[in-house]
Amino acid sequence: MEETNSLREWARKNKIWEIKSWDIFLKDYIVPFYRQTYILMKFYDFLKGEKIIGKGSLADIDDEILRNKIRVAIYGGAENPETSFAKFMYDLFGLCAENVHSFEESIKMYENYGDGIKVSINSNSWIYKINIEGLKDITFNIIRYISNNLGLRLKDLGIPEDYPYDPVKDLEPESLLPSPGENPEKLLSLINEFVQRSINLSFFVNPFTTFILYSRAIPLSVLRDFLDCDIEKIKDLANFLGLQAYSMIDNSEITLPTRSPEKVFLVYKRDYKPYSNSVLSYNIIKLQKFLFYIAPNNIKKILDQSYTDAINQIYINFDPWKNYEKIFTFLNKNIKDNEPTSVSLKIVNGKILEITSSYNKEKLSNNMEFIDFLIKIYPIISVGLVTPSINNESLYLIFDSFDSFDSFIPGFARKWIKRVIEHEGKT
Repeated sequence: MEETNSLREWARKNKIWEIKSWDIFLKDYIVPFYRQTYILMKFYDFLKGEKIIGKGSLADIDDEILRNKIRVAIYGGAENPETSFAKFMYDLFGLCAENVHSFEESIKMYENYGDGIKVSINSNSWIYKINIEGLKDITFNIIRYISNNLGLRLKDLGIPEDYPYDPVKDLEPESLLPSPGENPEKLLSLINEFVQRSINLSFFVNPFTTFILYSRAIPLSVLRDFLDCDIEKIKDLANFLGLQAYSMIDNSEITLPTRSPEKVFLVYKRDYKPYSNSVLSYNIIKLQKFLFYIAPNNIKKILDQSYTDAINQIYINFDPWKNYEKIFTFLNKNIKDNEPTSVSLKIVNGKILEITSSYNKEKLSNNMEFIDFLIKIYPIISVGLVTPSINNESLYLIFDSFDSFDSFIPGFARKWIKRVIEHEGKT
C-alpha cells in the first residue's frame, strides 16, 4: 500500500521511536490548535454571557459599541439572507432572536421588533455540535502529556502554568465582531484557519496522527520491521503511546521487552475517565471525533478516499481459504452497513473456537490458530476499518469504527469482507 510505504519512510527518517521527535507535533500542530480552540471557546462564552443574552433585550445592552456589533450579528446583510453575516453567526454560533426555530424567523423577529428582541443562543449551531470546551480539554491533556514526556514546562509553550491554562488572556472576544460597515475579517480568518488546522490534524493527513492510527493495534514484529529499530526502542515508544503488549498464544499481558516478539500483539489502552491525559493514543483517537464535527465534509472526503484505496490496495491471502471461509461468511451476514458492529472470537489455548455477534453464534470446527488469524487481518486493522480489544478469553473486533465512540466509517468493512469472499480469500 503506497500510503503505508510513505508513512514508513517518514517514520524512519524522523526516528519516531525517539520521544524528542514528537516535539514538532506538539509545537507545530497541537499547541497552535489549542490556542485557536481557546479563542473560539472564549468568543462563544462571551456570546452566551451576561453582557449579551443576559440582557432583557438588545436595547438593554449597556455598551453602545457592543450593542451595534450584536445588531450586525443578528441582522447584518439581511438583504441577502443566505450570504449574510447574520446567517454566518446563526449557523456557526447559534446567535438569534429568542423563541425562534429558524434563521428566517430570527430575521422576521428583528424586522418586527427591532432592538426590542431578546438575543438568544440556539443549540443547533456548528460550535455546539463540536463541544468546544471538551475539545479544549482533550487538546490540553495531549499538550500536558507530551510536554511532560519531553521535559517542557507549559510556559515554554506560551501557556500559563495555572488553571484555566488560558494562552490568550489579553484577548477581548468583542474585538472579533465587526462594527457596522466593517468586514468580519478577523472572525472569518479565525474560523478558516481553525478548520484547516483541524484537517491538518486528521488521520491520513497528519503523519503523527496517522502513525498513531497505524500503530494502535499491530503485531510487535511488524512494528519493529516497519520502523527498523530494536525492541528496546519499541518498548519506549509503546509506553509513550500507551500500547499494551499481549501474547497471541494465550492472550495474557506481556511486559516488554520480550524474547518472542513474533508472538506479541500491541493494542492501545483505553482510559474511560473523562478527558484523561494518561494515554496518548486513546486521546488522539478521541480527538478525531471532534475534528470530524469541525470539518465534516472535508474529513469525510479524506476518509472515503483513504478507505476506498485501502480496500483496493491492501493485499491479504487467506490461504487455505476453507479455514477462513466460515468466519467471513459469518461476518458478511452480521456486519451492518449503517452502524459499527461488534464481533467476539472465543480463544482457548491459542485457538479460535467460536465467533459471536449480538444475536448469532457459530462454532468453528477447524480450531484456527489465533496468531495466524490476527497476523492475517492486521493490515485492515491498521488503517482503522477494524478496532480490536483483547482479554483472557476473547478477541473483540469492532467493524467500521476507530473505537466505540462515534467514529463511524459506514460500509467499508463489509465491502472488504465481500471482496474477500468473492476472491476466495485473495484480496
